[in-house]
Amino acid sequence: MLVLEKRFVMRNHKSSMHKHSPDTFCVIPWLHRMTDEQGFHKLCCIAVGEGNSLRNAKGERLHISQKLTDEQVLNSPTAKEVRRQMMSGAWPEVCERCRQREEVSGKSIRHQLNVRFEHGNREELLSQTRADGTLERPVIRYADIRLGNVCNLTCRMCVPDASRLWAPFYNKVQPKGWRRPEAELKALGGNNWVKHESVAWLIEQCLPTAESFNFAGGEPLIIPEMVEALELCIHSGRAGEISLSYNTNLTVLPEKVTSLWPHFRHVSLVCSVDGYGRVNDYIRRPSKWTDIDRNLKALDRHFDEWNIRWAGVSATVQLHNILSVHELIAYLRNAGFSRLLPVPQLVPLFYPGYLSVQGLPRPAKAVARQRLESEIERAEAGKQGYQADPADIAAFIGSIRSVIEFMDAKDTTPGLSDFLFFCRESDRAFGDSWREIAPELAQYLGTGHIK
Repeated sequence: MLVLEKRFVMRNHKSSMHKHSPDTFCVIPWLHRMTDEQGFHKLCCIAVGEGNSLRNAKGERLHISQKLTDEQVLNSPTAKEVRRQMMSGAWPEVCERCRQREEVSGKSIRHQLNVRFEHGNREELLSQTRADGTLERPVIRYADIRLGNVCNLTCRMCVPDASRLWAPFYNKVQPKGWRRPEAELKALGGNNWVKHESVAWLIEQCLPTAESFNFAGGEPLIIPEMVEALELCIHSGRAGEISLSYNTNLTVLPEKVTSLWPHFRHVSLVCSVDGYGRVNDYIRRPSKWTDIDRNLKALDRHFDEWNIRWAGVSATVQLHNILSVHELIAYLRNAGFSRLLPVPQLVPLFYPGYLSVQGLPRPAKAVARQRLESEIERAEAGKQGYQADPADIAAFIGSIRSVIEFMDAKDTTPGLSDFLFFCRESDRAFGDSWREIAPELAQYLGTGHIK
């Protein structure tokens, strides 16, 4: 837990005193620069709503094409307002996911990032912040760069913003209320900001002070501009001071990428895997479990050679996998990994709503809850297979509780007609069968538990 409330001196034109509650403080608005898949600058990768988009005084969204300095990004009206709210002890509306997570498990990404980047300098950050949220000496220490929407997968829950492969047929499989304008889909299918704007310019903006780069996509390990970015860091002479992190589907591990990692301080990987065997292949199509299994084992085997500090699995929990996610947990527990984290982080799916576990019929929720609670009991008892850092085990348990809490928070079974429409149309388009990979779910949805 964070320390109790303190008072900090805030420097502004009148040098007034402000109270700050650490319960809402997050370093992200003070030192972070994020560029999303379409080249727009955002506050944070998990913030919610329109308030996540950084805007100028005219209300226009900030974009990489505008060639904005760190000062212009960090002191945008949006970022200033979020800092002002945090300094008053309020939860900004865009930070709802962290607030919800902390209510359930006490820990969130906010906590992780505070530990990772604060270095005991909270007072210093606040002393450089005026009462209106303006930073006097903006410095980027963490850059999160989404390198366009080039991806080799069309994950069931994904959108064309993150995978351009979805664009040509997205509306053909979506329920009516979830379709997008055709002109927008056409743009997403052909527009890739890394081909039109300079990745080098963005990296060079951040290089003087950056401590960490996070790369995502699309799929960052297949995007040439990511390799270009690493080479720029190496040529600058600062690579050894910079840590790298990735969000990857782990379908590939190119040697041209892994050979560059030892030049950096260290590397961390969040591997998106949503089920064991055919369940993962169905959700994250057209990935193959044999490739995922081989690459997870390669990471474990080459931990030191590839300069990896941390690697683990993140599973997005939705209707297709809620009743079988325990099989993925069992795989990780029993695979014999010596360095790879043997427990996943579970993340409840928020969008699209028709895939949310909140739509699970009540009898199925009871089964899912029992299975997840059994995993909590196993982890808390320290049974064999859960040989991991206590903090990682605590995070794993917290993520399970977060899924259960989210699942039970609302009943959206009336929306299951959209789920069934999507399943039918996407299966028709891809030649798959959701009933084959999730027979237990199919039984609950076909035996009178829903109308």
